[in-house]
Amino acid sequence: WLKHWLLVLRSHCLAMAEMSKIGEIELLKPLAVGTMAWGRTWLDEKLNRGNLSDETCAAIYKELTEVHQIQLFDTAEGYGGGTSEERLRDVAKVANAPGDEKRNYPVVFASKFLPTIARWSRSSFHNALRRSCERLGSTCDIYFLHTPIHPLPLEFWISCACEAAKAGLIKEIGISNCNASQVRRAQAEALKHGRRIAANQVMFNLLCFNSPELQEMWKTCQELDVKIVAFGTVGQGMLTDNLTNEKFAKIRLAKMTGLKMDELRDLRGSIQQLAEKYGKSMAQICVNWAICHNAIPLVGIRSLDQARDAVGALGWKLEQEDLEELDRHALRRGTLSKPRWKRAAFVMFISTLVCCYQLNHCIDWCKSKWRSFCSFWRPHRD
Repeated sequence: WLKHWLLVLRSHCLAMAEMSKIGEIELLKPLAVGTMAWGRTWLDEKLNRGNLSDETCAAIYKELTEVHQIQLFDTAEGYGGGTSEERLRDVAKVANAPGDEKRNYPVVFASKFLPTIARWSRSSFHNALRRSCERLGSTCDIYFLHTPIHPLPLEFWISCACEAAKAGLIKEIGISNCNASQVRRAQAEALKHGRRIAANQVMFNLLCFNSPELQEMWKTCQELDVKIVAFGTVGQGMLTDNLTNEKFAKIRLAKMTGLKMDELRDLRGSIQQLAEKYGKSMAQICVNWAICHNAIPLVGIRSLDQARDAVGALGWKLEQEDLEELDRHALRRGTLSKPRWKRAAFVMFISTLVCCYQLNHCIDWCKSKWRSFCSFWRPHRD
């Protein structure tokens, strides 16, 4: 019986150790699910090489929430032109049908506002937020500013978010892709309105960990109690088991940072050794590394296999000496130090993409009305 209770105590301690917070939102597991590829439009089909089915998304959602206690799902108005938000609402509705509840903890929805070149007013922020809430079917638990790059100052958008939080449309305010200075500015503005910045969603992995900009941002977030939501933990596949020269040549992040395959040799070798030691995949080592640095990894998931692989990074932790070994081998290819014009060019590209999604939505609406008209007119004509 003593052995039994020791095992129960150990399990309870592990569960408590894994709990994490974003602002006042408590998470049982330090893992976020990315739904960028959950859009439904023809444009998503081209960009993602095929759209996911509703059944696949529902199966992923139920597996993660009911079996593995994963709560945080991340989306954005720019993902699928809002159809990713709608898909998340729909699968949640199916999973939470009366008589089918299998959990006693809330699911947390995070979305993002994109300050495109067409948005210059408080009303544009609040209208975008309300539309996201409508698509999600609820208030927004965490609302991120998708980028700090805009002719209007960062403080303007933070003040808008604080107003929305006071109105009850947002529970926690987040920022994305912000460096140390921008994190400080955002937090200072939020405090003026009696609010706080809860999280900074940023690329955080072993490819960029030793860059001066990321180190400064990481320490600033720790100082100001801003949780890092870490995307790109496996470096778009550069830190996974199945990397080949052919795959490497197609990875956008490698092209953006000027990274060469040879530069990965020592880092990948260190990750592989630890994967063998712990009986885990390289991806699971990288995700657990982020958790050990008090970040919440954001993992894009397109299949049940990916979902089950992602949760394999939970329930254990790298030993301190192994963590330090990985830190020593980490590279300095940061993305926070990109020239402002490059980041602005990216915002222009995203703004254009959003316009394409809006055009697609209008075309679909016109087609729907035309089909309705035809179905009404034909019987009367006959």
